[in-house]
Amino acid sequence: MNTSTVQSKTSPATSHVANPEEEARWIQDIANGDRNAFRLLHERYRAILFFTIHKVLGNYEDSEDVLQEVLAKIWSKAHLFDNDRGKPLTWATTMARNRAIDRYRSKQRRSSLGERYENEIDVERDRVRCTTEQDVINNETTNVLRSAVLELTPGQREAIDLAYFGGLTQNEVAQRTGQPLGTVKARIRRGIERLEKKVRDRV
Repeated sequence: MNTSTVQSKTSPATSHVANPEEEARWIQDIANGDRNAFRLLHERYRAILFFTIHKVLGNYEDSEDVLQEVLAKIWSKAHLFDNDRGKPLTWATTMARNRAIDRYRSKQRRSSLGERYENEIDVERDRVRCTTEQDVINNETTNVLRSAVLELTPGQREAIDLAYFGGLTQNEVAQRTGQPLGTVKARIRRGIERLEKKVRDRV
């Protein structure tokens, strides 16, 4: 499946907060080769998957590469999804986070002492000035993500971290934070919508 051909703009019909039952049906359809179901899932998940990956790697190009790998993996391994073991979004973000960690570790293993030293010089140089168009894109993307997170309320950041990066259910987030379940759901929905809009407008 060539994921690069799938449009990244999210339509109003698919930009709302996650619907696990609907998404589980999409994954079942993807397992049967349904490209339209894959397009719908791609539109709904792209922003949060990119954010999950970029949080580990901190690099635009690497994050884009891993995002395409994860989307391809969703297409090829949809038949392995077990709805009884977790929500579709948790399955997808866990896959994205694990693949990002693998990429990070792989790069670390390949790096020699000299390469690490050169990378440190490059990072410092990038802080001073951007010398190429791609440098500008990388810095802008990082700034967009940082800005998006900073614009979330503390409650939204906490709820999203616990739900998507901590692996907790919404009920567990409510118990952990001492907030009503409805409040937790609203914080997650509004936070994800804001992150999706920021990242979608950029990528």
